[in-house]
Amino acid sequence: MKKKTKIFLFNPYPAVGGVDTTIKRFLPFLKKKFDIEYISLTKKNCILEKNVKNTTINTTSTFRSFFKIYKIYKNDKHPKKIFFSFQYFANVWSIIFIKLLLRGKLLIYEVNHLDELIYYNSIKDFIKKKIIKLAVKFLYKYPDIVSTNSRESTNDLKKFVKRDVYTIPNPCFSRKITKKNKYKSLKNINILNISRFEHQKDHLTLLKAINHSAIKNKINLFLVGYGKNYNKIKSYVDKNRIKVKIFLKNTNLKKFYLNADLYICTSLYEGLPTTVIEAASYSIPIISSNFKSGAKEILKNGKQGTIFKKGDYKKLAKILDNFYYNPQPFFKKEYLCRKNISFYSVKNSKLELKKIINKLN
Repeated sequence: MKKKTKIFLFNPYPAVGGVDTTIKRFLPFLKKKFDIEYISLTKKNCILEKNVKNTTINTTSTFRSFFKIYKIYKNDKHPKKIFFSFQYFANVWSIIFIKLLLRGKLLIYEVNHLDELIYYNSIKDFIKKKIIKLAVKFLYKYPDIVSTNSRESTNDLKKFVKRDVYTIPNPCFSRKITKKNKYKSLKNINILNISRFEHQKDHLTLLKAINHSAIKNKINLFLVGYGKNYNKIKSYVDKNRIKVKIFLKNTNLKKFYLNADLYICTSLYEGLPTTVIEAASYSIPIISSNFKSGAKEILKNGKQGTIFKKGDYKKLAKILDNFYYNPQPFFKKEYLCRKNISFYSVKNSKLELKKIINKLN
């Protein structure tokens, strides 16, 4: 039966990662109450759920896609419609086409901190991100709801755009899994990192830290992900003879969490690192760079995990040595972290999303 309200979920470039995981975990709640249409620019990783319509716009340009999205939204017959858009570059066009031209209800959800817009890989990328940041500054006053997935992102975006911004945390885990920590000092360490092989994730800092560690030969590193930096990572690993196993696009993550002694995140920026919270829910001690945003609030400024300066591989190497010889302080922090992560549970995230949707419906 047709429902009164329809939600359009716009995620231009689906991939195995945080945005898609978040959408999939929100869907069981959303599709019970609303008709859902998932719009993307590629057929990869379509939402294969009953009662969810998948629409692919055949273009590589987010801007050009909105001429079709405009018609789809305008011609839809539901009496109430909400457009749910993710990521800065897509949200800017959503504001122009959906809010300003069509006067539709618009909820935007930022999955990365504003710091995303200060990193670039070319002059073209630099100019593009400067324009997007300027657009964010002037256009974010128009959406009905602006939200992010972490408190730090919310506070920083609120200051930047000078309006109310809400926090809807990523739905990171359904239940906590208490496991007996297998690692004892002076044994091999299984280190886990799950992330795309992109510049943002800064895998080289992790690899350099292991290479400079006094316990290099006692470390087994498991990298789970995919991306354009794969060859660069593989080259460094082979050249420096680091014990690494790489798993490409593996979606069954439970086995990796269960076998890990330590989880390390070396990102330059995030919105809220889902895998860090998932690791905490599996009773794994966390070491993280001090990126914005999420690390400090998850790890309570170092009380619930260990934080080091972004890119400081020498400091990270020393932390690895400390864990090897004296792991107990790390496990004490792990216990506190696991005890205090309920804010990021699937159940709580759905409650926060429900509050926001109620404001629009």
